[in-house]
Amino acid sequence: MKLEHIGLTISESKEIKDFYINILGMREVKTFVLNKILAQKIFGINKNTSAFFLQKNDLFLEIFVTDEKLKQGFNHICLTIKDRETLVTKAEAQNYECIRIERDIFDLIFIKDKSGNIFEIKEM
Repeated sequence: MKLEHIGLTISESKEIKDFYINILGMREVKTFVLNKILAQKIFGINKNTSAFFLQKNDLFLEIFVTDEKLKQGFNHICLTIKDRETLVTKAEAQNYECIRIERDIFDLIFIKDKSGNIFEIKEM
């Protein structure tokens, strides 16, 4: 298992430059907009949201910017494993919520623990 990235939510986009780049020394890899349909399916948040993918060495952060304080936010941990279907089967058998979003390129898979923490699962 490998840590792929950590997703965090911030309330001001200027923090990307002020804190993550200037203080932590990260670099911006890409920006994108998480569309409200995916945001709703994964995080229960029905709004288009700007996101920044940042890197420093082997650490990757996916930072979602929202202008309001959210109870849930977009916080998640992304793991890469060799056989994610086996993990999903195991999680579902133990009544953990699994979210699968079918896409042309590859399916997105998220698993929630009993406390509501969200884990994105990617295939190695």
